[in-house]
Amino acid sequence: MLGYAGSRGFHHPFLTEGANSVQPVNVGHPIPGVGYYWPVPWTLAPGVDSQAALYNPLVQIVRSILWQARSYYNGLQVKLDKRMSRGFQVQGSFTWGKSIDDSSGSAAADTFTNEWNALPFYDLRLVRGLSAFNVGRNLVINGLWNGPEAKSLGRFGERALGGWQLGLITSVSDGVPIMPSMGMDQPDMLGEIIPTLNPPNRVVGPGCDSPVNSRDPSHYLKPECFSMVPQTAANTPYCDTARALTLGASGFCPNIRGNLGRNSIIGPGLFNVDFSVLKNHRVPGISETFNVQFRAEMFNVLNRSNFAPPGLNANTGGGAMQAIFANGQPNPQFGQIVATQTPARQIQLALKVLW
Repeated sequence: MLGYAGSRGFHHPFLTEGANSVQPVNVGHPIPGVGYYWPVPWTLAPGVDSQAALYNPLVQIVRSILWQARSYYNGLQVKLDKRMSRGFQVQGSFTWGKSIDDSSGSAAADTFTNEWNALPFYDLRLVRGLSAFNVGRNLVINGLWNGPEAKSLGRFGERALGGWQLGLITSVSDGVPIMPSMGMDQPDMLGEIIPTLNPPNRVVGPGCDSPVNSRDPSHYLKPECFSMVPQTAANTPYCDTARALTLGASGFCPNIRGNLGRNSIIGPGLFNVDFSVLKNHRVPGISETFNVQFRAEMFNVLNRSNFAPPGLNANTGGGAMQAIFANGQPNPQFGQIVATQTPARQIQLALKVLW
């Protein structure tokens, strides 16, 4: 079976917690080569009224639902079901698709554990990217073998060698997207009292063709591949160089939003194999359908470590997904993986009676 599935959605809920926070100076008009920048001097600098960074200084967070999000999905679906001789049968399914949206939240902005709850709402071009639940490629293959009855070997041979069934399920898939941030612990780096997603700048250079260390769970994301926005001739007129000096980050612009696209990095994938062995022992002396079945099922039989993405804690600035703290210091736990998607090998035995 070969098929195509596609969808297009309009006016999805876009939930944000930053509706009361100050917006960039040039909202709606990103400067080529610069993007969006926040006021200079820094809003929370000594002697400056920090409440000026709020539209309504009498309140703090204003949670809002704006019915403006859009979604796009295109997918190729392939399924193969083959029954072979001598008791073998194989079934496989493969999906190759892409889901894109402006926000993946529904009843809450952080519906998914890898999604931010404070996406900037003032320019949806900043947040158009892979959906938090997107899995690009997903392959599942299952096979089943029903052993022969072995009647030619006599009664003992039939009971010992007959009635066996072996099963195998193999799953292989890409990971879900992840989104690093910087300077979102309060007070944040840009000057927002209520932070919205502030992505780091993607460093281009040797060793950063891929920003991930796929075999190093302690440093899954490479910190050297993410930085503040570097100062250039184009952005110098808008760069808060004084604040950069106080942060010990001379040559960077802490008040300019980074260029890393939303959900543009893919987390660890999945490879899992489950195996089962069944032995049917029919007892025709009781009834024609009476069967004593022994089952042995092994989940993650290869005992493979399928790492989960680095943890995202949006309420504390981002946790292991924050590359740089608001004080300009690198996060030593950035990109650290502390959990797996699947448990270690599990084996369960059962005896089942059917009649």
